[in-house]
Amino acid sequence: MTGDSATKTARETEGIDARLLLTGEDRAKMIARIHSLVYWVGMLIPEHEMLGDSEIDLREIVYNLTSKEKLTPEDIAQVNQLIHHLKAKERELEKKLAHDPMTLNSAKELLEETCGLLRAIDELRSVETPEKAEFRKRDLLSRVEDAKRWQKFVESIMPAR
Repeated sequence: MTGDSATKTARETEGIDARLLLTGEDRAKMIARIHSLVYWVGMLIPEHEMLGDSEIDLREIVYNLTSKEKLTPEDIAQVNQLIHHLKAKERELEKKLAHDPMTLNSAKELLEETCGLLRAIDELRSVETPEKAEFRKRDLLSRVEDAKRWQKFVESIMPAR
C-alpha cells in the first residue's frame, strides 16, 4: 500500500465511530471466506466492473461467453484476457480488504465484489474449448473401454450355468 492510499483511507475512516470499523477478527473471517471452497455461495457476478479505464458489463459478457455452443479462437483469447484482468482486480481488492482500514459495511461490499469476481473467473474457466472437449471425449472412451475389460474379466471367472 502506498503512503498516499494509506493516508486517504485513514482520512476516510477518521471521525467514524470505532464500533463501525472492521476488526481484525472480522477481517480474518472475510479473507478466509475468499479462500474457502464455497466462497461463491450466494454471490452474483457483478453486473458492471471497472477494468482499467473502462467499465464493462461483466455479467453479460460472462453469460455470452459461457453459453456459446462453440467458441472461436477470438472468443478463447477474450476469455483468457478477461480471466487475467479479473484475477489482477481480485488480488487488488483482496489486498485492500486485508490491509486497509475501513468500515465493516465497506468491507462487506468489498468481499461481495471480490467473491463475485472469483465466481466470474470460475465460470470463464469452465467454457468449452475444442481441447477440453477432446480430452473429455478421450476420458469417456477410456472409461468405457475399462468397463468392457472388467465385464469380460468377470464373465471369464464366473462359472457357466
